[in-house]
Amino acid sequence: MGFCYLNNVAIAALEALATGTKRIAVFDFDVHHGNGTEDILLNKPGAAFFSVHQYPAYPGSGRANVGNNCFNFPVAPSTPRGDYRDVLSSAMHALKRFKPEIIGVSAGFDAYARDPLAQGTLETEDFHWLGQSLKAVKVPVFSLLEGGYSLELPELVLAYLRGVAGK
Repeated sequence: MGFCYLNNVAIAALEALATGTKRIAVFDFDVHHGNGTEDILLNKPGAAFFSVHQYPAYPGSGRANVGNNCFNFPVAPSTPRGDYRDVLSSAMHALKRFKPEIIGVSAGFDAYARDPLAQGTLETEDFHWLGQSLKAVKVPVFSLLEGGYSLELPELVLAYLRGVAGK
């Protein structure tokens, strides 16, 4: 129903589980709910999905948790920036409780305050903080670019990667 023909983060998560990883978390901060990832990983032993996304927004899913391993953290359009970060923090705490061996990230930068396709409120430094927060879990992290449509996308990605790298 969406724009993705291959769900790269779900493919990577399933491959990790098939090749010896016992616990993998997928953390999705794209402004759109990762309904495809959720459908693929739903109730999959060893996998957990954590999605922070704008709701309501396309595709209209992600209002509540589903199954025993898919946790949704909806954020209303134009939520104040501090409140948005609080939701991200809550999702990060839930991810840490899962105790993954590895984290796959669906990195969407369309929650940026000046992105033309959504009503996010995050700034460049929030993406840096998010990268730092993922690094602080102290397990390997890999990230896949999912979205972001502002002219500032390169700066947002760089800030996030600097955070993941501990810079």
